[in-house]
Amino acid sequence: MFKTTPNSMLKVILTLTFTLLVSGCSIYKMEVQQGNALNNETVSQLQKGMSKAEVASLLGNPLLQDNFRSNRWDYIYFKRSGSKLGNKQNLTLFFENDQLIQVRK
Repeated sequence: MFKTTPNSMLKVILTLTFTLLVSGCSIYKMEVQQGNALNNETVSQLQKGMSKAEVASLLGNPLLQDNFRSNRWDYIYFKRSGSKLGNKQNLTLFFENDQLIQVRK
């Protein structure tokens, strides 16, 4: 049979431990989604004359609201996988007297 010495067993254990540790060190770059994901169906439901409350209930609150121009809402969405920028969407809404007057994609 095989004769094992304490020294050879230690080498085997250290080699296995090192192999397991190194194999677990792969770099994982997670997918990041930021903003409001909007689909064409929902955006097509927007109509001029809708109030801010109606728009917010349909699309959710915008990612950006300009403090100096409260009549402009910007919906921004992007998805990034690792270092690659995938899907990106911009939607800008303009209001006058709390009524939707313009939609810009």
